Amino acid sequence: MNTTEAKSIQSEAKKLLKKGVTAPEFSRIFFGPEGRLRSLWSTPDERHQLVRSELYRWLQQELAGLRRQEIEAFEEEVKSLSGRVTIVISKSLHAALKREAQSEGVSLSELMRLKLAVKYSQSTRRLSSKRKSGSRLNLAFI
Repeated sequence: MNTTEAKSIQSEAKKLLKKGVTAPEFSRIFFGPEGRLRSLWSTPDERHQLVRSELYRWLQQELAGLRRQEIEAFEEEVKSLSGRVTIVISKSLHAALKREAQSEGVSLSELMRLKLAVKYSQSTRRLSSKRKSGSRLNLAFI
């Protein structure tokens, strides 16, 4: 493994960590298909050496630390929320949703939770696939 390149990668990682890089971005920059580590190997044997290297272990530890920080921050944010959201909708939409909830045998709140959960799941899946394909995001579906 090229030690000059390895030191350059570690230096770059330290700078990004100081700037507050997110875990997904850190992972993409270093471990992604076009990531910086890709320049350190060209054969399977070199790749195996890289995976066992101190640099690789250090980058994995830093990534794990970033993930822990993000999880902790999210959990703190969740603790501070009440779980209630108030929205203003038209009377006709309110009536239609109320009828749908009655026909499904659930409360209006439960129907809204289900609709939001499905829509959220679909939108995050679409955003994820758009990021992978590199296409521009079109949020018109939300």
